[in-house]
Amino acid sequence: MGRKLYRSREQKMLGGVCGGIAEYFDVDVTLVRLICLLAIFSGFGLIPYIIAWIIIPENPYQLKRKIIDEEPKTEEQQDNAVETEDKTNKANEILGWFLVIFGVLLLLNRLLPWLSFKIIWPVLLIIIGLWILFKKT
Repeated sequence: MGRKLYRSREQKMLGGVCGGIAEYFDVDVTLVRLICLLAIFSGFGLIPYIIAWIIIPENPYQLKRKIIDEEPKTEEQQDNAVETEDKTNKANEILGWFLVIFGVLLLLNRLLPWLSFKIIWPVLLIIIGLWILFKKT
């Protein structure tokens, strides 16, 4: 039997579907992600991505973004690793909030058709900007 299609654990952003497809076809993961984004924004890619996320198993032969070192890390290397992990977690949190807000706006547009996006976007940007400014103080 030949190669098997798995979701990637190493090239994972959301579900590892694009990373797994890239590893299977031996192409750059960025190219697969761009094609996936184009498919999602054109309206026919989200459902197949979710189905693939559910159906395709995770690669059991890859570690979950953890590198096992045989030699102990220095204190500076540990601090850098923690700092990098914190930045990744913060980026994921921002992406998550963006998706939640975007989903709520789309839902409001369906539930309240008289509510216009021409008004929502500027108000939302002002609120987020004020929140960021006052959060720092």
